[in-house]
This record gives sequence, structure tokens and C-alpha cells, in this order.
Amino acid sequence: EGGIRVPMIASWPGVIRAGEVSDHLSAFQDLLPTLCDITGTEMPEGTDGISFLPELTGRKQQQHEYLYWEFPEYGGQQAVIIGDMKALRREMHKANEEFELYDLATDPLETTDIAARHPEIIAGVKEIVSKEHTTSPNAKWRFTLLDR
Repeated sequence: EGGIRVPMIASWPGVIRAGEVSDHLSAFQDLLPTLCDITGTEMPEGTDGISFLPELTGRKQQQHEYLYWEFPEYGGQQAVIIGDMKALRREMHKANEEFELYDLATDPLETTDIAARHPEIIAGVKEIVSKEHTTSPNAKWRFTLLDR
């Protein structure tokens, strides 16, 4: 999944139970809040991550409403995960406007695009993209489709 689904191993004897397995979904922006939580450091303003320390220690974990990624390589890509659904737009540098949609609970290998059956989810994904995308100051990271 191009760095989206990557396993993590954590060890902290006496705090994290050995052998525990979690399917908690987190992202890079969650590392700083987690480290701040572990060290008792105040979180900097403007951080949009969520500490996953509760997940590591067996407590109730706050979930993301959605996660959003952009990647300029491989023709330009965007991905949004909402619950079990993953929306993916490829070939953005060729002005592709169409999203694919996969139900990761039943199709973790992303073999069946169900976007045509769920226009309401795709509409929500487009709202998220509109809200979350910012034009990069680096021209190499810009998307013609979004940064007109």
C-alpha cells in the first residue's frame, strides 16, 4: 500500500503487555502526540495527530475520523481512509479525477473497486480532500489537478 499499511512493533516491559496485537489505525502525525504523552511534554499547537499511548497500554483509544495522504510519486496519488473504506486516486499528474474505493474489511488486497456503488462515500472523500489539501511550496510536490 505504498507505506500506508506498515506494521509497528513496540516493546516497553512492564507497560506494554507482551504478545498483544492491535489493528489500531494510526499515521505518522500520531508519533509526536504519543511521544509527548509518554514523556509528559506539552503538545505543540497545530498538531493534528492523536496519541496512541492508550492503545499501547490497553486503555480506551480515540480514533481518527479519517486519515488523508498525498504522494507526488507514481503519477501522483491521494488516499483517504474512513473506517474500513479506503479511497484512492491515482495518476493525478495526468488529471485523473476518479477515485477508486475499497472495503478493506472484506477486500484487504484492494481487488474490487466499489466506488460506483457508493457515490455518497466518494462525495465525502472529495470534501475531505478539499478541506485537507494545501498547495506545496515545492513545485515538484504540486498536483495540477488541485493546484490550479
